[in-house]
Amino acid sequence: MQNQTNFFSLVFNFYILKKIVTLYILTLFVSCKTYELTPLGLKTQLENSSVEEKGVKLNNASIFFNSTYMAISLDSLQVYDKQGSVFYLQNSPSIEMRLINNEGEKFTMYFDTVVIKNDTLVGSRSRFISGIKHKIPFSTISKVFVQDGHKNFKYTN
Repeated sequence: MQNQTNFFSLVFNFYILKKIVTLYILTLFVSCKTYELTPLGLKTQLENSSVEEKGVKLNNASIFFNSTYMAISLDSLQVYDKQGSVFYLQNSPSIEMRLINNEGEKFTMYFDTVVIKNDTLVGSRSRFISGIKHKIPFSTISKVFVQDGHKNFKYTN
């Protein structure tokens, strides 16, 4: 009888823990404020910035190394919230960007890796495998969204 009670106690505790973790994850997703900017606004801001090598501390328990990659030197990005108010989003390695093209396809990449080459927007989809990139003809981009993914990534230089 004692083993059966311990089993039910263990299952009940797992159930409670699962609910707590689910609520925590939902809170993280809800708390990420999304901003928008026009494709032309993005292009203008990217054209006024340069690319430089930056070191990034990834701060992840499963990863024991830091990364270095070419990143844009833009300090902040002028974006708009849902009410249309201007907001300056501080550039960091955790800023994520979602693009939607004219066909409705969605592309996600890290903002600080985005550059425009020959009217094609190129950006990295991964912090860990730098060769995985999206290449999107700039003329096909219809919407641009950015948000701070609240990942614990920091520039080291």
